[in-house]
Amino acid sequence: MKVAITHPYSWPEVRRGAERIIVETARSLVHRGHDVTILSAGRSAGRSVEGGIRVHRVQRRFEDGVRHERWFGKRIVPLLVTGRYDVVHAFMPPDAAAAIRTRRFGGHRTLYDEMGIPVRDWWRGQPHHRDRLKVARDVDVYACMSRFAVEALERTCGRRGALLPGGVRLTEFQPAPARDPRPTLLFSGALDEPRKGVAVLLDALSLVIEKEPEAQLWLSGPGDARSLLLSAPTAARSRTTVLPLGQPGEQARRYGEAWATVLPSVNESFGMVLIESLACGTPLVVADHSAPPEQVTAATGSLCAPGDAISLAEAILRTLGLARRPGTVAACRAQASKYDWDAAIAPLLEELYTMELGTPAASA
Repeated sequence: MKVAITHPYSWPEVRRGAERIIVETARSLVHRGHDVTILSAGRSAGRSVEGGIRVHRVQRRFEDGVRHERWFGKRIVPLLVTGRYDVVHAFMPPDAAAAIRTRRFGGHRTLYDEMGIPVRDWWRGQPHHRDRLKVARDVDVYACMSRFAVEALERTCGRRGALLPGGVRLTEFQPAPARDPRPTLLFSGALDEPRKGVAVLLDALSLVIEKEPEAQLWLSGPGDARSLLLSAPTAARSRTTVLPLGQPGEQARRYGEAWATVLPSVNESFGMVLIESLACGTPLVVADHSAPPEQVTAATGSLCAPGDAISLAEAILRTLGLARRPGTVAACRAQASKYDWDAAIAPLLEELYTMELGTPAASA
């Protein structure tokens, strides 16, 4: 199968999570014998082959992100018409709209990979509003990362969605030889984004320390946590370490050495950190909101009420107990295996690329 993957930015310009998904999507398809081309844009134009993946970069013309994304959608039109691809797998609304417009000339199937939560009313006033509406109405396969996002699409746009989660490589994310000697919590995400819940986590940590005096918190991710730490309880501040960003390969070790990964955020479309943590054998603590609860079972973690420090502390204490059980690592790995790129996600991609289509939208 000949597949084009489109995204207006080339790594390392794209966000870290998006970069992993784009590269691993291509990598997993190549492993199964497909001919994959990534169409992107960069500071200079060029073509290359990287790990069996063809990469075609057009030269970026505009610094403004919204203007660049619109330009990219127009720029790839001739590439999609002449490429004779079987499938165009798009990651942004303007390039997905371009794939739809060229479909009758190129003969390709179109798939849009939605990495957020599709809510039609929220799109008003957002960049690419018209392209988003066109994609929701006309794309062959509208893929969402979680059941929560699929339900939002069906509820607000009146069309059927397909579940296409992010993936993890169990060969690269593995348990550490041993957990840290002290009960260690790991937060991985944007530190200064309020919806991620770092402030409530620091409040909860002070309560956890009352029952687990050796507990500590590692903060890992972009952003400045200084103001949050200054306003945090003294006990929590003294037990919190802000880790350097480090290299991507280091994150697996952090997951494996932690006792629990804590993500008390709201409005999450998926949560890549969750399946990466599970692959490393480390259970989860998440807020009972949006997509993260889909990864939590009695064997893999605990839920808490959103924005509630007491509820979060109780969930953390339960999960620290879970981390002490001998079967927890295996249970977490078993949950993560459902998202292995080669064993699970690549076959799902093939299914979505070739599935029989009905009417893509009831209304939009």
